Amino acid sequence: MSLVDAVMIRTCCLILTLALVGCGKSRTTPVEGIVLLDGKPLAGASVMFVPQGTGRDATGQTDASGQFVMSTFQPRDGVVPGSYKVVIAPPTGVADTSQYGSAEDAMAATTKAPAKKATGPAFPQKYSRPDQTPLIQEVPVKEKLRFELKSS
Repeated sequence: MSLVDAVMIRTCCLILTLALVGCGKSRTTPVEGIVLLDGKPLAGASVMFVPQGTGRDATGQTDASGQFVMSTFQPRDGVVPGSYKVVIAPPTGVADTSQYGSAEDAMAATTKAPAKKATGPAFPQKYSRPDQTPLIQEVPVKEKLRFELKSS
């Protein structure tokens, strides 16, 4: 075998390996945490991780104690590693947003639902828009996340 043949075989193997790796589903890493509004748990809020650059969005919803678990491909499977803007939408009475295939689907569902009467502090709208949210999160994470929102 000549040197040219050996280089060609190695190059083909490398290309095939890279193609197979690129075809697989991206691995997710567990992401969970709590959302607080003025120090109190925020129940029923939608949590969305919107990728900065390439990536896959992830969704979650807070429970009665403000806790959430993120979903990307399947419920509670976590988030693909990367950098994300964190969008938190106020409670709307919509069922668990982790059932939706993307953050856009979840947001569309929350905007179609009738809004609940606000009983607590006003929700700060800057957190509910990807172009305004100050929240940025790197994934993977080392511990449970804590998002502390302020109404003023």
